[in-house]
Amino acid sequence: MANVAALRTARTLGVLGMLPFLALALLTWLPEGATFGQRAIVPLAQWALVAYAAVILSFLGAVHWGFVLLAPSMSPRLMRQSLAWGVIPSLLGWLALLMLFVGVAPSFAFAFLIADLLLVRAMDGALLRESAAPADGYLELRTRLTAGASLALAVALAASL
Repeated sequence: MANVAALRTARTLGVLGMLPFLALALLTWLPEGATFGQRAIVPLAQWALVAYAAVILSFLGAVHWGFVLLAPSMSPRLMRQSLAWGVIPSLLGWLALLMLFVGVAPSFAFAFLIADLLLVRAMDGALLRESAAPADGYLELRTRLTAGASLALAVALAASL
């Protein structure tokens, strides 16, 4: 991040963005018969967690488009790679949602999303180091947030087994 205030704000927002992951993961541990009104809480929490992870994956992909648009001196090859990679996380998140729609067990979707988050972080490291575009502290923050989101999904995965 270019300055301390921006990094502090990004960290704060990142931590706040972890709250839905953690809250929904904990809700998956409620007894199967727990309800909120007429709705069963556990399946709703599972769906909401998969949906939130899918949204976050889309956000992470869009970061690459932002870097390309802000770095006009980027090589054409790296520009194409970054733009192409930028849509992959959205597609992975969408596939996780589709899994639930067609009846795949939530545990499989959680495992798939953990793998997706780790893949996206690895690709971010590879592409962003080559482009020299990431701000100071960005990849470190991404690593921490990826670990937190993956841990929350692992907690939900354990509850669903």
